[in-house]
Amino acid sequence: MLSPLEVRGLFPRLHDVIFMNHAAVSLLSTRTEAAVVRAADELTGPYYPDLRGRADALRAMLGSLIHAPSEGIALTRSTAHGFTILAQGLEWTTGDNVVGARGEYPANVYPWMALARQGVEFRMTEPRDGRITPEAVMELVDERTRVVTLSHVQFWNGYRVDIGTLATECHRRGIIFAVDVMQSLGALRVDVEQLKIDFLASGACKWLLGPAGISFCYCQLDLLERLQPVLVGAGSVRRRDDYFNYELDLPPTGQRFEETWISLLDVAAFTAAVELLQQLDAEAVERRVLELNKRLASGLAERGLQVVAPWPRAVAESSGIVSFRHPDRSAEEVFAFLWANKVICSLRSDFVRLSPHYYNTEEEIDRVLELLEARM
Repeated sequence: MLSPLEVRGLFPRLHDVIFMNHAAVSLLSTRTEAAVVRAADELTGPYYPDLRGRADALRAMLGSLIHAPSEGIALTRSTAHGFTILAQGLEWTTGDNVVGARGEYPANVYPWMALARQGVEFRMTEPRDGRITPEAVMELVDERTRVVTLSHVQFWNGYRVDIGTLATECHRRGIIFAVDVMQSLGALRVDVEQLKIDFLASGACKWLLGPAGISFCYCQLDLLERLQPVLVGAGSVRRRDDYFNYELDLPPTGQRFEETWISLLDVAAFTAAVELLQQLDAEAVERRVLELNKRLASGLAERGLQVVAPWPRAVAESSGIVSFRHPDRSAEEVFAFLWANKVICSLRSDFVRLSPHYYNTEEEIDRVLELLEARM
């Protein structure tokens, strides 16, 4: 297994900056860069590479990452694309509803809002002191609720939702439970069998250390056969090479949602990123991410900065994200100050968000705290 220092060596730009922006976008490792160069070189040759075989291998690796059968995996363009597959693939009746939460990233909001034209209501749970609790979510559930859809980790404040309890409650009522793992997978362990997740979606470009423009979704196999593809093409059918036999025979796998080829360059980059994660111990990654999170959040609070609620928070509520406000400076000022000092972070609403990963160091955490203390 690779140590944090060994992984850090694969990201040469880390010598120039303190990169704590994984909740927005990741840097690409030298392995990923090399994989893209190799793929581009192959595309200049006379024979097209075996893209289908490489896509199959990537699905298998993603299935292993989330402890799910690869048959339930589909490669997509974005997290929103994944949720649209579920939202538009189900049959709805006027008066049905979906329950989500206010503060979710739009990828897990707009696909459900778009169902309004079919007479489906999208209900949003209000955060309570920054928390999205099972009790608050289930208060909005009734006999017409078809889907509950939430992020494992809230992108704005890093709150980790109690997915296990919600899954149990949804299954007891026969409700589909969908989860956005964009802000957890790659930093925290995600096991769809243990958590009993029916549908899952994530992009590659954050904690998974992959590129923007490619994502994936997982659909529990019994649910998968109930979904009709939104887009249909030659890649959607069982006999995808039989171009003159127009038989719309959908396979019982996630490939029914892949209507055409996936970019070879994207597959190469995402594969290299997942291969790197496979060389890490998932439990060790989660433990280190949470340790860095605690050091950062506690240090901010000790220096009089306001950690965005909930604070204090239990380990089970924590993730890789820490958001904060300065008592005397605007978020725009703090954000500009940090960037000027080569601390890469995000400005969100009226707060600044930091999101260190496995290869970040305690010294970097302390340096950020020193800078902010000096700014006060």
